Amino acid sequence: MGRTTRTWRGLVAAGMALAMAVPAVPALAQSRSSPAQQQAELVAQLGGPYEGPLQAYVARVGERVAGAAGKPGQCRFTVLNSDVVNAFAAPPGCYVYVTRGLLAILNSEDELAAVLGHEVGHVAANHSGRRQQRSLFTGLGALAVGILTGSSDLARIAGQVGQLNVLSYSRNQEFEADSLGLRYLGQTGYAPDALADLLSALQSEDQLEARLRGAAEPKTTPVWGRTHPLTADRIARAVDLARRSGPPGAPEREAEFLAQVDGMIYGDDPEQGFVDGRRFAHPGMAIAFEAPPGFTLANTPRAVKVEGPAGSQLAAEFSSGRMTGDLETYADDALRRLAGQTPVQADRPQRTRINGVEAVVLPAVASTRSGVVEVTIAAYTLGGGQAFHFAALAPAGRSRGFDPLIDSFRRLTAEEARALRPRRIEVVTVRPGETAQSLAQRMAFEDLRLERFELINGLRRGDPLSPGRRVKLVTQSRR
Repeated sequence: MGRTTRTWRGLVAAGMALAMAVPAVPALAQSRSSPAQQQAELVAQLGGPYEGPLQAYVARVGERVAGAAGKPGQCRFTVLNSDVVNAFAAPPGCYVYVTRGLLAILNSEDELAAVLGHEVGHVAANHSGRRQQRSLFTGLGALAVGILTGSSDLARIAGQVGQLNVLSYSRNQEFEADSLGLRYLGQTGYAPDALADLLSALQSEDQLEARLRGAAEPKTTPVWGRTHPLTADRIARAVDLARRSGPPGAPEREAEFLAQVDGMIYGDDPEQGFVDGRRFAHPGMAIAFEAPPGFTLANTPRAVKVEGPAGSQLAAEFSSGRMTGDLETYADDALRRLAGQTPVQADRPQRTRINGVEAVVLPAVASTRSGVVEVTIAAYTLGGGQAFHFAALAPAGRSRGFDPLIDSFRRLTAEEARALRPRRIEVVTVRPGETAQSLAQRMAFEDLRLERFELINGLRRGDPLSPGRRVKLVTQSRR
């Protein structure tokens, strides 16, 4: 595709561990800004708030739960514009977050109250000061903080995002939060069996994600089940507690919840671009690229994380910025920001064109505490002062694994950009003769339609659908 062949130094780092545990970088705690300002920065990092009536609805339900926990008016509840299935409480104080990705697999206000009650339970029991740190934050952030020590950009990301998503609660802390959440459900009139339904839905989501990835284990992107471990005994315990606590949920609360999520974006937000398997496309920026087989992509508000096949120790990040000089200067600046204070020796930047796009490839070698790491900055511009780049890390001698990724960057055609529309939740009424199988054919996916339909509606295989029941579909938006 016209790119100059790169010549790498023959340096070998014996026993180099790229996936190091992320050192504690408590950026939020170290900040001199107020707790509210710290949380605002965190929300921006995690996709921003999902604006609209849904925010107010979740806050109303959360306030009921907070009142039962003895914290009336003390907690703030926010829906994040993220498709990652997650919920968490962020210290200091009582800031509780739930993603639209998690809301998509819930089916009643009772289940929402169970999520929020569990998180408030962690706050009430002061679990944030006693959590077990576990390196679950994957991608360039963890790799670079562990390897390219001193990078201010990546330290900030790991401190604000990774700090929350890599911390795992212990088994006893989960049990305690479950018990407290169940107590809050009872005190507020919500159905106690909602907790067990929630845990079962999360377990099903994990299993479906594993199938979608063709892996034996669920995806490594932080999810509720990773930070709040789901175990068989935990689910069985929730079922037993619910059975002894009260009656099942009320249909009217299901109707209210479904009305609130009707029309909610499902999956990627167009403002953040679309990930479809190994492909990424952004209609607004009119760009696209594709990762090689075995690689995975994770879309975030500010970058796309790229992870190589298991055991490859390849990781990259794709992002964009404004050029203040030429493209070589942009690539050099990106390398310097990535490295921070870590010694980096850069080769001569290589000007080329990739799929007709002006590009610069800047290879470098970083000396780290663990050995030598090969770094590649591949920068592109379509003009107008806008630039894009991959920042890629690899063990010595392995960076050529990124060649297909770097060579895949291209412009989107106007027709391709127009065809990229978001998926949305659509709530429909089951008509006589309709089944899960027939309704699943309307799901805007090419694979596992029935399994996805069952997941978002809390159904098991073979569950009947009565006429008049309201169910969720995922359909392609007309705009």
